[in-house]
Parts: sequence; C-alpha cells; structure tokens
Amino acid sequence: MKGQKKITMQDVAREAEVSSATVSRVLAGVKGATSEATAERVLHTARRLGYVVNSVAASLRKEKTFSVGLILADISNPFFGGLARGVENTLKSEGFSVLLANTDNDVTEEKRLLRLMMEKQVDAVIMSSSASENDHILDAVARGMHIVLVDTELKDVPVDTVVVDNQQAAKKAVDYLINLGHRNIAIITGKQQASFDQERLEGYREALNAKGIAICEDLIFSSDSTYLGGRHAIKTLIRQDPSITAFFATNNLMTIGALSEILAQGFTIPQDFSLIGFDDMEWYPIFKPAITAISQPIYQLGIIAAQRLLNALLSEQPLSPERIVLNTEFIIRDSASPPSLSIPSVTEKK
Repeated sequence: MKGQKKITMQDVAREAEVSSATVSRVLAGVKGATSEATAERVLHTARRLGYVVNSVAASLRKEKTFSVGLILADISNPFFGGLARGVENTLKSEGFSVLLANTDNDVTEEKRLLRLMMEKQVDAVIMSSSASENDHILDAVARGMHIVLVDTELKDVPVDTVVVDNQQAAKKAVDYLINLGHRNIAIITGKQQASFDQERLEGYREALNAKGIAICEDLIFSSDSTYLGGRHAIKTLIRQDPSITAFFATNNLMTIGALSEILAQGFTIPQDFSLIGFDDMEWYPIFKPAITAISQPIYQLGIIAAQRLLNALLSEQPLSPERIVLNTEFIIRDSASPPSLSIPSVTEKK
C-alpha cells in the first residue's frame, strides 16, 4: 500500500520487548541466541507485523559475532574507565559483548591490536587513537570493518567520530589565567600525536595570540601523558624559567603529576603557582585547594560512540559518517588566582 510505513527490525524488537540484537540473532537462525519462548515471541511478532527479512542482510547477520572491540589509549587512566563504562553499558543492553584492549599510547601496539580485532572477527571497533596518521584505519575500513573514533579524530577517514571541542576548551582555560593577570603561562601537554593534544595546544596558542602575548616555545612542554610526565615537566620548567606564574596541564594524569611536583618542591597553590587541569576528577573539589579544571562528558562520550555503532550495525541501509561534538564545562575552583607580586624562588623553597 502506497505510503505505508516499512516495518523495521527495531519495530519488531519494540513490539516483542527485546533488543534489536536479539531479533537479529533469532531471524538469522543463530542457535542458542535466546530462550525458545523468546525466540517464538520474536518470530510471531515479525509475522504479525509483516516484517520481511532482507536476504542479503540476513546472510551478513549470520556471520556476526555480536562482539565489539574497544581499543583505548591507557586503561589505567580514569578517563578511559568512564568512557569504557558508557560503551559497555550501552552495548550489553543490545546483546553485544566488548573485547577491551590497551595500547599504552603506543601507535605500533594500536595497529597490532586493530589487526587482532579483525582476526577475531569482531563486528566493529570503537577506538581512541593515539596516531597522527590514518593508514591503519583506512586499511581496516577498506576491509569492511566498521569503526567509531572516540575522544580523537583523524583527517580524511570516513568513520563516525565522537569528540569534544578541545581547542575551545583549552582557550577558555588559558583566557581565564590571562584575565587573572598571568602572562608567563606554561602548558604541559602530550607528545602531539593524538588530535586532542594538538587541538589543546592550538587553543593555548590562540588565547595568547588573541591577547597579543608573545608565545614562548620554552613554555610549551611535551611529555608522556602520564603522572611521571607531569612531574618531569614541572621539574624542567621551574628550573629553566623561574618567571612562570601559572601551569595548564592538558590531561588528568599530567595534572596530578604537576600538582605533586609543585607541592614536593615546597611551593603552594595558588600562592606561588596557579594550576588548571584538563579533565575533572572526583577528588578535585575536596582537595585543598580545590582544583580548577575542564570537565569532559566522559560517560556520555562512551554512550554516544556505542549508539552510533549500534545504529550502523543494525541499520538495513548504509549510514553516512558523522562528527559529533560534545560540550565541556569549565569549573572554576581555588587553584588559580592572580599572580603574586613576587616571583617564587626555587632556591628559597628548596
């Protein structure tokens, strides 16, 4: 009948009160996909609604493993724990299991793990890439692997990406320090491979340029995106430039390292140095002083990445890739204040 709505798998799932993945498994004839009673309910609902199984799609569904690879840069980082929880909670409600893998921010390991996921024949991969080049992603896509990038993006890669506006968020933090009166602001950042590191550094530069403040390359310190990387950055920067009055650390582990080293050297925050971090932590509000930070919607990043993946896997038509940008929140607390009239002396504090 002309104008009649086409019945979809999602319609059957809703009427049968099961997940779309369960409908897919039952209609594909996957043994043990669910209980006999549930399978019968799904089949009855499909017949009642007049759902017609696309023969090509059905043949593809028979090859599904209902597993998804999740490749993360550093699972010891609480940020990725929250992201993984969002991904897994969303996928398991639709009958998919998650295979977790950790790259330790190593691009060679990232490439190996992506190949391994393809060998394991996962249905799709969600990944936070540490790479600056896209060859391995393009190769996987060309081989039919569906990929969603989360927290990072790569140019000229036809995949869904779910990110935040890193440049604008960083600019807002540095603007705040400038408005407090700081001019010698150091940035502690990762090794400039991943897109978020590049974008956060660009936000720092943009803020300084907009206020006519000369950018001193010596105040830009790239290191491992770790606690030890943050400590090393502070040691080096304080030693080489005692005129610094504020630090902006571009991830949570480096912020913690920076905080630890500042205090270990006998300095106080914000009296001697102001400090702002990218990524909020649960204990930041109760620390003395409470840490000013940029908060990312971590759990939501994981949820939306998983939803985009499910939409693609369960759709009967190819979907165009989308770039989804979520908002951050700049949380002003007590770790940043106007600079002291006197520059702290490294010798005196030690």
